[in-house]
Amino acid sequence: MGSNTSYTDYPAEARTGRENQVYDDSNIRQVAGCIAIDPNTNKVLIISSSKRENVWVLPKGGWEDDETKEQAAARETYEEAGVRGQIGNLVGSFIDYNYYGEPKSNVWFYELKVEEICSQWPESSFRQRKWCNFDEAMEYLRFKPFMQRAILASSFAPK
Repeated sequence: MGSNTSYTDYPAEARTGRENQVYDDSNIRQVAGCIAIDPNTNKVLIISSSKRENVWVLPKGGWEDDETKEQAAARETYEEAGVRGQIGNLVGSFIDYNYYGEPKSNVWFYELKVEEICSQWPESSFRQRKWCNFDEAMEYLRFKPFMQRAILASSFAPK
Protein backbone atom coordinates (compact mmCIF):
# COMPACT_ATOMS: atom_id res chain seq x y z
CA MET A 1 0.00 0.00 0.00
CA GLY A 2 1.46 3.35 -1.03
CA SER A 3 1.45 6.53 0.98
CA ASN A 4 -0.09 9.79 -0.17
CA THR A 5 2.08 11.76 2.21
CA SER A 6 4.22 14.26 0.36
CA TYR A 7 7.52 15.32 1.84
CA THR A 8 6.33 18.90 2.30
CA ASP A 9 3.72 17.73 4.83
CA TYR A 10 6.37 17.45 7.55
CA PRO A 11 6.94 20.41 9.84
CA ALA A 12 10.49 21.31 10.89
CA GLU A 13 9.65 20.54 14.53
CA ALA A 14 8.66 17.13 15.86
CA ARG A 15 5.14 16.80 17.26
CA THR A 16 4.98 16.67 21.05
CA GLY A 17 2.34 15.84 23.65
CA ARG A 18 -0.20 13.08 23.78
CA GLU A 19 -3.53 14.90 23.64
CA ASN A 20 -4.19 13.74 20.05
CA GLN A 21 -2.91 10.19 20.49
CA VAL A 22 -4.98 7.19 19.49
CA TYR A 23 -5.81 4.61 22.21
CA ASP A 24 -7.69 1.32 21.76
CA ASP A 25 -10.71 0.07 23.75
CA SER A 26 -8.36 -1.26 26.47
CA ASN A 27 -6.73 2.20 26.76
CA ILE A 28 -3.49 0.97 25.18
CA ARG A 29 -1.59 3.63 23.23
CA GLN A 30 -1.37 2.99 19.50
CA VAL A 31 2.07 3.60 18.00
CA ALA A 32 3.37 3.40 14.42
CA GLY A 33 6.88 2.98 13.10
CA CYS A 34 9.03 1.79 10.25
CA ILE A 35 11.58 -0.77 9.35
CA ALA A 36 13.46 1.58 7.03
CA ILE A 37 15.47 -0.32 4.43
CA ASP A 38 17.94 1.36 2.07
CA PRO A 39 17.50 -0.47 -1.27
CA ASN A 40 20.97 0.68 -2.40
CA THR A 41 22.84 -0.96 0.49
CA ASN A 42 20.20 -3.44 1.74
CA LYS A 43 20.74 -2.16 5.29
CA VAL A 44 18.15 -1.28 7.90
CA LEU A 45 18.13 1.92 9.94
CA ILE A 46 18.20 1.98 13.74
CA ILE A 47 18.37 5.05 15.97
CA SER A 48 19.57 5.84 19.45
CA SER A 49 16.92 5.76 22.16
CA SER A 50 15.89 9.16 23.51
CA LYS A 51 15.39 7.63 26.98
CA ARG A 52 18.31 5.23 27.51
CA GLU A 53 21.96 5.63 26.69
CA ASN A 54 23.51 2.85 24.57
CA VAL A 55 20.08 1.46 23.61
CA TRP A 56 19.12 1.34 19.94
CA VAL A 57 15.57 1.21 18.56
CA LEU A 58 13.52 1.31 15.40
CA PRO A 59 11.88 4.68 14.69
CA LYS A 60 8.32 4.80 16.03
CA GLY A 61 5.94 7.07 17.84
CA GLY A 62 2.38 7.92 18.66
CA TRP A 63 -0.31 7.58 16.02
CA GLU A 64 -2.43 10.73 16.17
CA ASP A 65 -6.12 11.11 15.41
CA ASP A 66 -5.60 13.35 12.34
CA GLU A 67 -3.55 10.80 10.40
CA THR A 68 -3.55 7.19 9.22
CA LYS A 69 -1.21 4.62 10.78
CA GLU A 70 0.86 4.75 7.60
CA GLN A 71 1.15 8.54 7.78
CA ALA A 72 2.12 8.34 11.46
CA ALA A 73 4.80 5.72 10.69
CA ALA A 74 6.29 7.86 7.90
CA ARG A 75 6.13 11.06 9.98
CA GLU A 76 7.76 9.46 13.03
CA THR A 77 10.49 7.92 10.89
CA TYR A 78 11.27 11.34 9.42
CA GLU A 79 11.12 13.14 12.80
CA GLU A 80 13.29 10.62 14.65
CA ALA A 81 15.57 9.23 11.92
CA GLY A 82 15.65 11.77 9.10
CA VAL A 83 14.69 9.45 6.30
CA ARG A 84 11.79 9.58 3.87
CA GLY A 85 10.50 7.11 1.36
CA GLN A 86 7.71 4.84 0.25
CA ILE A 87 5.64 3.06 2.89
CA GLY A 88 5.29 -0.59 2.02
CA ASN A 89 3.60 -3.55 3.62
CA LEU A 90 2.39 -3.72 7.19
CA VAL A 91 4.82 -6.05 8.96
CA GLY A 92 2.46 -6.50 11.92
CA SER A 93 1.51 -5.15 15.31
CA PHE A 94 3.63 -5.88 18.36
CA ILE A 95 2.89 -5.26 22.04
CA ASP A 96 5.49 -3.30 23.99
CA TYR A 97 5.32 -4.04 27.73
CA ASN A 98 6.30 -1.81 30.63
CA TYR A 99 8.62 -2.76 33.48
CA TYR A 100 5.73 -4.51 35.30
CA GLY A 101 4.81 -6.69 32.32
CA GLU A 102 1.68 -4.69 31.47
CA PRO A 103 0.94 -3.70 27.86
CA LYS A 104 2.27 -0.18 27.32
CA SER A 105 1.62 0.23 23.61
CA ASN A 106 0.59 -1.60 20.47
CA VAL A 107 3.20 -0.84 17.81
CA TRP A 108 2.30 -1.11 14.11
CA PHE A 109 5.45 -1.54 12.00
CA TYR A 110 5.55 -0.91 8.25
CA GLU A 111 8.39 -1.42 5.84
CA LEU A 112 9.74 1.78 4.35
CA LYS A 113 11.79 1.85 1.15
CA VAL A 114 14.22 4.70 1.80
CA GLU A 115 14.32 7.33 -0.97
CA GLU A 116 15.92 10.26 0.86
CA ILE A 117 18.41 10.47 3.74
CA CYS A 118 18.34 13.97 5.26
CA SER A 119 21.39 15.62 6.82
CA GLN A 120 19.14 17.57 9.22
CA TRP A 121 15.85 16.38 10.75
CA PRO A 122 13.72 17.41 13.73
CA GLU A 123 15.49 15.16 16.29
CA SER A 124 18.99 15.22 14.76
CA SER A 125 20.40 17.18 17.70
CA PHE A 126 19.87 14.27 20.12
CA ARG A 127 19.54 11.11 18.02
CA GLN A 128 22.19 9.08 16.26
CA ARG A 129 21.42 6.69 13.45
CA LYS A 130 23.13 3.52 12.29
CA TRP A 131 22.73 1.44 9.14
CA CYS A 132 22.95 -2.29 9.89
CA ASN A 133 22.87 -5.65 8.23
CA PHE A 134 20.46 -8.23 9.69
CA ASP A 135 22.83 -9.69 12.31
CA GLU A 136 23.95 -6.24 13.48
CA ALA A 137 20.34 -5.04 13.79
CA MET A 138 19.37 -8.10 15.84
CA GLU A 139 22.32 -7.50 18.18
CA TYR A 140 21.66 -3.76 18.60
CA LEU A 141 17.95 -4.40 19.24
CA ARG A 142 18.64 -7.03 21.94
CA PHE A 143 17.03 -4.84 24.63
CA LYS A 144 13.84 -4.56 22.52
CA PRO A 145 12.64 -8.12 21.79
CA PHE A 146 9.42 -6.89 20.17
CA MET A 147 11.55 -4.93 17.67
CA GLN A 148 13.61 -8.05 16.97
CA ARG A 149 10.32 -9.90 16.28
CA ALA A 150 9.30 -7.12 13.87
CA ILE A 151 12.60 -7.41 11.97
CA LEU A 152 12.17 -11.21 11.83
CA ALA A 153 8.66 -10.76 10.40
CA SER A 154 9.83 -8.31 7.73
CA SER A 155 11.23 -8.88 4.24
CA PHE A 156 14.60 -7.77 5.66
CA ALA A 157 14.98 -11.10 7.50
CA PRO A 158 17.06 -13.72 5.66
CA LYS A 159 14.92 -16.24 3.79
